[in-house]
This record gives sequence, C-alpha cells and structure tokens, in this order.
Amino acid sequence: MSGAREHVVVIGGGVTGLTVAFELLTGRPGTDVTVFEAESAAGGKIAGHRADGYTIDLGPNGFLDNGTDTRTLADALGLGPRLRPAADAARERYVLRGGRLLPLPLGAGAFVRSPLLSPAAKARVLIEPLIGRATDEESAYGFLARRFGHRTAELLAAPLVHGVTAGDPRVTSLDAAFPRIRELERARRSLLLAALRTRLRRATGRLGPPPRLTSFADGGMRVLVDGLERRLGDRLRIGRRVTGLQRDPGRDGGWLVGTAADGPVRADHVVVAVPAPAAARLLAPLLPRAAETLAAVRYAPVRVVSVGYRRRDLATVPRGFGHLTLSTEPTRILGAVYGSVVFPDSAPPDGVLLRAFAGGAEDPEFTALGGDEAVAAVHRDVTALFGPAAGPVFRHDHVWHEGIPQYAPGHGDRVHMVLAEAAGLPGLHLCGSAYHGVAVNDCVRDARRAAGEVLAALRAAPGPSVSAGQGDAP
Repeated sequence: MSGAREHVVVIGGGVTGLTVAFELLTGRPGTDVTVFEAESAAGGKIAGHRADGYTIDLGPNGFLDNGTDTRTLADALGLGPRLRPAADAARERYVLRGGRLLPLPLGAGAFVRSPLLSPAAKARVLIEPLIGRATDEESAYGFLARRFGHRTAELLAAPLVHGVTAGDPRVTSLDAAFPRIRELERARRSLLLAALRTRLRRATGRLGPPPRLTSFADGGMRVLVDGLERRLGDRLRIGRRVTGLQRDPGRDGGWLVGTAADGPVRADHVVVAVPAPAAARLLAPLLPRAAETLAAVRYAPVRVVSVGYRRRDLATVPRGFGHLTLSTEPTRILGAVYGSVVFPDSAPPDGVLLRAFAGGAEDPEFTALGGDEAVAAVHRDVTALFGPAAGPVFRHDHVWHEGIPQYAPGHGDRVHMVLAEAAGLPGLHLCGSAYHGVAVNDCVRDARRAAGEVLAALRAAPGPSVSAGQGDAP
C-alpha cells in the first residue's frame, strides 16, 4: 500500500517483546508497532504480588548493574529516580551445608579460607593457574572439575547453576549459560589469578565496586514492565493469542499474522519473542528444522514460595543476600533470597521476607505439590535456620511450569543455526531468553539486537508497503 507506514508485529509481551517495541518506537517514531500477548497480563516472568506490606517478585528480583542495557532502558522510560541498589547488608551470600550457613567463597582468598573445602581440595584449587585453557565446550560441572578439582566442583557446581538457571550442572553448558566465565579463561587463563588481580585493582581504586543487584523502589521489577506498558499504550494487545504465521501471498515480502480475535494481520516485519516451544509451533510450517530444534529446548519448572514473619517470632534475623543449598542437604529447597535484607522496603518495618525457590531440572516433582505442602516445606527449612516461629504471617506460592530454558551442550551452535535459518526469511526476527541468556540484562540486550535488525532493514527498504487496520492490521 503505497505511502503507508511500516507495520511491525511483535509476538510476545514479556520484557523482551516489550523492549523490542519500545526500541522500535524510539528508533523510528513513524513506525506502526503492535504487540500481541496471549496471557492476561504482560511481562512474562517479570511479575509481582503486593499484600499486607510485602512486595515480592515472582520471577527475577533485579538486574546486575555491570551492564548498561537495563539501566539505559530504565533511564529512557524515566524510571532512573526509582532505581535502588541492593542494601549493603546483602553483600554476603551463603551455602547451606550440614544444616549451617557458610559464606560462599566468591574470591580467591575466600576459596583458601573457606570451611567448605578440605585441605586437599584447597591444595587442588591452588594449582588452578597451571591448568590450560579448554579447547572444547564443557558443562558447568566439567569446567569446575577441570580447573579446581572434583571435590570443589561437587560443592560449588550446583549452587552456581541452581542460582541462575535451576538446572543440572552436569548437563548445563558453561559456554552458553556462563559465557563470561569462558571469556575470562580465554583472556586470562587462570580464574584464580584474575580474581586476585581484580581484588588488587579494587583495593587500589583502579576498578570500581563489584556488580550490584538493582531493582526499583515501590514495586520491584514490575515497575519496569509497567513503564513499558505505559509507553506502548494501545499498541499492546493483551489476551490476544497468535495462531499462525505465514508469508503474505498478495504482497512482496510481507507477512500475515493469524490471530484468533482479529483475523489475519499484515506486517512488514514480525518479531517472535515467545518461549521456545511457542516459537516452534509458529515456525513449524516455515522452518521445520529450526522449529524442531526450538521444540527440543527443555524448560525447568520453578516454584517460588514467599513467606513473611514478624522479627520477634524468629530467634535469629536473616542477614546477607540469601543462601543456596548443596545437593547433599536433606531439603528440596534449592535456595532462598532474604528479600527484606536485600530490599528493606519489600517488607513491613517489623517483618522478615524470605523468597524460596525449588523444583528445577533435578526436582520437577516439587512443583506438583499442593500449596500447603510446599509452604510447609519452606517454613520447616526456614525455622530450622532462624528460629521456632509458629508459622508465617504472610505467604505466597507461585509455580512457573515453563520456567527457565536450559542450555544443554551444543546450545550455541543450535542457536546459530536457528537464527541463520530465520534470517533467510526476510522480515522474520527471533529473540528471547531461549537464545543468548536468561537474565533480565540478557533479555533486554537480545531485544535490542532484534530491534536493531528491524530498524536496519526498515531504513534500507525503498519504502513502506503495509499499513495497520482490520484485515490490513489489528
């Protein structure tokens, strides 16, 4: 349709899809953008709950401030004044072992001093600088075992992986899930010496403080999604499931996006920003090999149980960021974040908030428990550590059945193949947590990548061809 504005359809209203739409509107204000979200609320895994003075995140509870992507997005949305770093009291992290909370050894010196490690394990850690670089992809467990020894890997692989992907460390690709660790090995070879150099540079003022978890005051991470929703306005269509995707036979290079409520919607570009299984269903008629690959991406189900107590009911008030659990412990809880320590305004002044997570790739059955049983399990573990409270005064239970995508060995090559195939269909773009990282920063960065692809194509095109409207658009 000559003279009409370009129309871009974004499928999926999680933080990735919302960010894509915002970046498109910012980078090319004249573009028509429509976001279809099948669920009754946007945001995907960024969801929250507020009641009785407690504010909880049901998914990620922040982003690390060592990247610019999410911070830049927040500033562009006018949310900079609401950013809040985690409290200083939350710097320490713990590992639950033998029923005791022991500091997680994050630095080189901490490895040597840690009671988690036997003298033999410490001796093995100290020869890490002599270990060469890897030539092949490794699992997270395999990487730690090669560099630091099997005893250290047995202790630390599970906490490392559980705290990020809730996955199995023996089948989680270090290269895909923790690319920065691999990059550090390639650049410095020794992680131990690199940690020592980093500590020295910080001590001498040549390097800033370590990365810090950051969220938003008065609402948590949901504030980011609300800000994106306000900017998009009626371009965001909630509760509108996309049923199919095909080339528009009546136009050169256009797309028809099938929707249950609106019929076929025409678009110049389509951005698929939904979880891998949903993307697979949409792509199956177009790219069967890519669709089969995406359909094989496993998602770990995760249960998030939040409990609140009065401080006076606990013998010991939690301190630090939280704890991760070793696989040898007689508990099914993977770990807990001490929410009221990390972000004090997430609980009443006299309250203590703990957010436990369980299930994951190694214990998916936990997500099938009844709500009372799941809360009782968390309460039992909490009171074993902090005191004999009769029961939580606040509770909230949420299950993510399609929780966190698992990056198995070969993930990077498979993603490269899928994106290469998608690039062969002009106007089709893929992004989301199934590709280049599961953290908020990763999703925002991937959204910017996809939006950049669309903007480059629109600027290179001779002129717009598709307009918005029923039959022609939403």
